[in-house]
Amino acid sequence: MLYSFLNFIDSEFYVVLIQLALSIIQIISYWELFKKAGVNGWVSLIPIYSGYKIYDVVWNSKYYLLTIGLMFVNAIDIYLIKNFFATGIIMIVLTVIRVGIILLSWFIQFNFCRHLALSYGKNIGFAIGLFFLSTIFLMILAFGKSKYVGKR
Repeated sequence: MLYSFLNFIDSEFYVVLIQLALSIIQIISYWELFKKAGVNGWVSLIPIYSGYKIYDVVWNSKYYLLTIGLMFVNAIDIYLIKNFFATGIIMIVLTVIRVGIILLSWFIQFNFCRHLALSYGKNIGFAIGLFFLSTIFLMILAFGKSKYVGKR
């Protein structure tokens, strides 16, 4: 019993370690992307502001605010589903709302990836890579030969 508990702690530790490493890589990549766009690199260190600013640099910051709003609406929807015994039509409506929020969030995220790729001189194929393998393609975009060409 104790051994399985220690294994669980070890596996959680490695997951947190991997998440921390990916977050550091993303911060460094955004730092370089901001520098290429003529924005101070330290902006990448501030969590919500960096997201707002990268949307502003490559697309439009109102979509970032919409994404944040969708996140809160989704959290409220999940809370309602978990804490109130929603049955019948109410459960169906809450589930449809949740699926709609997820699809809209994916649509906004893909369009952000498209604008990010185009703003740094890449094509739609690169945008698909950004959408599915964001950390790898962010590093390619940040440390490659791409130049900021403006909002697209």
